[in-house]
Amino acid sequence: MILFRYVFFEIAKTFLLAFLGLSAVIFIAFMLSQLHSVQGASLGLLLQIFPNLLPDVLLITIPSSVLLAVTFGIGRLAGDNELNAMRANGVNLGRVLVPGMMLGLVCSVACFYVIHVVIPAAHYNRRHLLGRALEGLLTSRGTAVRQIRLGDQFIRFKDFRDGRMIEADIFLVDRQKNRECIRAREARLLLDEGGQRLVLDLRDAVVTFQSDVKKRDIQSDLIFERVTREIDVSDRFSKNKNLPDLVDRELLAMIHGEMATRYGREELTTEYHRRKALSMAPLLFAIAAGPLSMLLKRGGRVTGLAAVVLPVIVVYFPLVFGGQKLAEQGLIPPLVGAYAGDAVLAVAGLVTFRRFVLL
Repeated sequence: MILFRYVFFEIAKTFLLAFLGLSAVIFIAFMLSQLHSVQGASLGLLLQIFPNLLPDVLLITIPSSVLLAVTFGIGRLAGDNELNAMRANGVNLGRVLVPGMMLGLVCSVACFYVIHVVIPAAHYNRRHLLGRALEGLLTSRGTAVRQIRLGDQFIRFKDFRDGRMIEADIFLVDRQKNRECIRAREARLLLDEGGQRLVLDLRDAVVTFQSDVKKRDIQSDLIFERVTREIDVSDRFSKNKNLPDLVDRELLAMIHGEMATRYGREELTTEYHRRKALSMAPLLFAIAAGPLSMLLKRGGRVTGLAAVVLPVIVVYFPLVFGGQKLAEQGLIPPLVGAYAGDAVLAVAGLVTFRRFVLL
């Protein structure tokens, strides 16, 4: 227990410092990204949106903090030759890895709760908060924003008077990735009866259309006294949930055909297993990083980053996100796409444990 407490304190201290530092930096980055999407938003709207960014921040910082904590905690013991002293006194070095694995297990449970319960609710709330902000553009009372992004579509304007946007700039992208930039003297937004499409009624508009044809950019400028465009906003005003908003029971019901859905079976199955795979990341980071950290000698944290942290990140995240895309397209089975990154980390951890710990 003395050895366990000693190693656990080293790892926990680094974990707390890394968690607080990374959380602060990434949360600020997320806030700035959100501010860029809704420039000019009122303070009240921002105070409602910002707390819903925190779950996505935790899903990044918790596994990353475990990886840094295990790497630097055990790496310090190796660099100060404490591991050699333990081995000389007959201590099995596998015991040194137990505190890090326990920390990883606790953090995996926390990530499981965040990704399965907290994140779907936060995504749903954030999307509808922005939808309610957009509703102000449909009335004469005005809006809390001067700029808003709807997927690939983008709207900004200088002033709002009597239900009209003054000097509006609208940037649209269609399914073929053709781009359209419209500058209108004034614009009015109308919502169709089903709440599925937003109709833009534009006056005195200059339309710039850009299209990629045979890898050549074709651009044309047209002037209209009046022109209309449509934007799909079904996910903003309807109560239908998007894929990230669904909880596990809803995903399973859709997979088994018990609930109607616009998503394919591959997308639903991949999303279901992806959440399980991501929740195991802290434990697998600890398993993979622990034995590798025992090889670190003098060189400090720079060596730890280069030899352990970067290889784990470079291997894991491309497999996770690349596998997800391939699985959603039906190119590989959903189980392979979701768990490829976890499987590689688990195998790497077991191989390095056998090679460097069971001497």
